[in-house]
Amino acid sequence: MNNLKIIWSVKTACGPSRERNEDAVFPRKSGSSDLPFKAAMCDGLGGHVNGDIASKIAADSMETKENDVSKIINNANVSITNYQKDNSNAVGMGTTMTAVVIDDNGLMQVGHVGDSRCYVLSNRIMVKLTEDQNVPGYQNVLEQALGTKDKLDIQKVDFQLNKGDVVFLCTDGLYNEFGEEYLKKKLQEGIGADSLVGEALLQKPKDNVSAIVINVMSK
Repeated sequence: MNNLKIIWSVKTACGPSRERNEDAVFPRKSGSSDLPFKAAMCDGLGGHVNGDIASKIAADSMETKENDVSKIINNANVSITNYQKDNSNAVGMGTTMTAVVIDDNGLMQVGHVGDSRCYVLSNRIMVKLTEDQNVPGYQNVLEQALGTKDKLDIQKVDFQLNKGDVVFLCTDGLYNEFGEEYLKKKLQEGIGADSLVGEALLQKPKDNVSAIVINVMSK
């Protein structure tokens, strides 16, 4: 029986050394709701044309009745590929995508491409559910991204959420500024996305900074 609800906070900000914010998030605003629930963190490839458009297309693809997280990511990939076919100046654009779909019973599917991250804080233990898909030795080079190849190797993880759990999505612009122990401490203290991104911006990060904090509560 579903006795869970979600309260979430969302924040995305342009880093001080960036001309534009190439991160995109879903949902776009903080809020609360009963289950089911969807969220995504997308980081457009910096230094590439239209990275901001690629990430927005990926985030917008979450607005669907589809509940299979792999299909949602594959559909986003097709949309970004088709955009490049229709807009020759956009060839080469791409984005990461880390998406979660939480069903009525609190079972969370995580689908992941790139190097954004999904963590879960459960029973005082913080677990990184996603693997950073960077080329070994090249932290800023991705093995794959939406829009750059037809067939993606999507990492998929299922996790049963319970009352009191916290799901945390972020881009590399945020996690590169903090150690995991610090993030765990802050999440245990109940920090929201606004405050966490604000703290990251004080570090004068080289990248854009985005976070989604999802709190699982009982109704």
